Amino acid sequence: MLDKCLEILDRSLDTPLFAIDCTLGLGGHSEAFLKKFPSLFLVGIDKDEEALEIAEKRLGKSGRIAFVHDSFANIASIASSFGKSPDFIFADLGLSSLQIDKAERGFSYMSSGQLDMRMDKSCDLSAKEIINFWSEGELERIFKSCQEPRARYLARLITEERKKGEISTTGELSEILDSHTPFKERMQTKKRVFQAVRMEVNGEKSDLEKLLGSSLQISHPGSLIMIESYHSGEDKIVKSFFSAGISPKVPPKFPLEPEPYFQDLTRGALKAGEEETEKNSRSHSVRLRAVKVLGASERVKNQSL
Repeated sequence: MLDKCLEILDRSLDTPLFAIDCTLGLGGHSEAFLKKFPSLFLVGIDKDEEALEIAEKRLGKSGRIAFVHDSFANIASIASSFGKSPDFIFADLGLSSLQIDKAERGFSYMSSGQLDMRMDKSCDLSAKEIINFWSEGELERIFKSCQEPRARYLARLITEERKKGEISTTGELSEILDSHTPFKERMQTKKRVFQAVRMEVNGEKSDLEKLLGSSLQISHPGSLIMIESYHSGEDKIVKSFFSAGISPKVPPKFPLEPEPYFQDLTRGALKAGEEETEKNSRSHSVRLRAVKVLGASERVKNQSL
């Protein structure tokens, strides 16, 4: 979706000078942003120190990017430290290729590695702790959050299996799920369970909600906010937040009609085209939404969300 992101920026901004990439990863999007806009200075945020090290080797020599090891939930304080309001904010949610492809990071059910799933390795909570120590009810809750139809059954299954011994690898968890799931449903079941655990380990839902609210607060009229989501739950949060600003709603017979504080730049969500999904199967589920902040900054910042 990089080309679509660049197209939106090109038609919606004249000369952006300051931007924040909330999910720097290996630096692919940021590299393209810096190349597209020669006067741009960019802040790249990532929880993953390994990704930051790779991105810094790739982009650090330009002198036009600052690297920040932090959660994008803290975007307000990060922006404040630079004393600037961003012309655009970008976030590419979910996992990076670096995390998926390294078995030892414990994110993938396609290869066996330690049950970890921490984007920030300095954090205490890991997938191993969730799978081995969280209650049946807590497991059911997080599985349901990723629309797993057998959430209760799988939660009970895991709590019974761990009585036999610690579940310590992604391979062991995959085998447990496969052995109690019809063959045709195995891939989707593992996808939902692994996704649910990963999102809980990294606090992805709450971080996203904080990012969205803070992005509005630190923006100025004309700023752009672009979000790429890969999970229906994440996209629902983004859609709801953007929709509230595109078409604000008030109770019937309310004396004042609120002005919109977002302009929809994508007319809903944009999806990857057939050519892109053929080249990169991971792009099949991506949804890109983008808005422009409208109106006087005082009104926008005080708008009830």
